[in-house]
Amino acid sequence: MQVLLNAIYKDGTLILDERLGIEKEGKKFKVILFEQESSKAKKERFFEFIEKHAFKLPKGYKFDREELHER
Repeated sequence: MQVLLNAIYKDGTLILDERLGIEKEGKKFKVILFEQESSKAKKERFFEFIEKHAFKLPKGYKFDREELHER
């Protein structure tokens, strides 16, 4: 069974945002940690992606939805 939980590391202890439940009491778990990105880092990564993949449309370009669905 896999469960994804958020947690914070404080004073040498990993504190989960929610409880696992009594049925998990006494069981051992393997834990994989991924450091959560800040929203600022996500925003910067998004704009880098947009800049890398953006292109200019020809002057006078007009999107025609009807023409797209004619096929």
